[in-house]
Amino acid sequence: MTLIRTTVLAAVLIAAAGAAEAAQQCGATVHTRFDETRANFDNSLGACRPDGYCSVVLALTDPSGQAAYAQQFRIARPTPGAAYVVELVAVTPMNADDGQPMSIAFGSRRIDLTGKAPLQTNNLNLFEITDAATVSAIVSGARRANVMRWTYQSEVGPAEAWFSLGGVTRALSWIDCMGRR
Repeated sequence: MTLIRTTVLAAVLIAAAGAAEAAQQCGATVHTRFDETRANFDNSLGACRPDGYCSVVLALTDPSGQAAYAQQFRIARPTPGAAYVVELVAVTPMNADDGQPMSIAFGSRRIDLTGKAPLQTNNLNLFEITDAATVSAIVSGARRANVMRWTYQSEVGPAEAWFSLGGVTRALSWIDCMGRR
């Protein structure tokens, strides 16, 4: 009987300790990983680093299992209050050269990214969009739509990635709140 009581008590204490570690910040349960404060919002991850960089990240699983993810869509604020930046990463399939032609679509609303999504220096597969009008259209579309389709030219021909946008609006509000702290 004492062994059972001890086991139950230990399980309760461990569960309570785990619950005590979960903190609330800006209305979301947060955790820390890779020195970032993170919160999950359906399909979206909000993440903030100590230097003030905050982002909303959506990553698609690599079907081959050889990479951490196949493609990634990120909306970031490099510093608190800064304008949003949109980043796209192609891993599987990898982009061909500059990935052009390239576009994003929210339903029938297509945004041409040709010439607006340059590869980043020293990075073969990270595209950064900083044009204010284009970024505004993408963020607005991500807030309103359920899915987004990214098309780009890959090593194996035209590629497309479908992102489910569940939680994007709440994650954007969360990173903005975290930036004001």
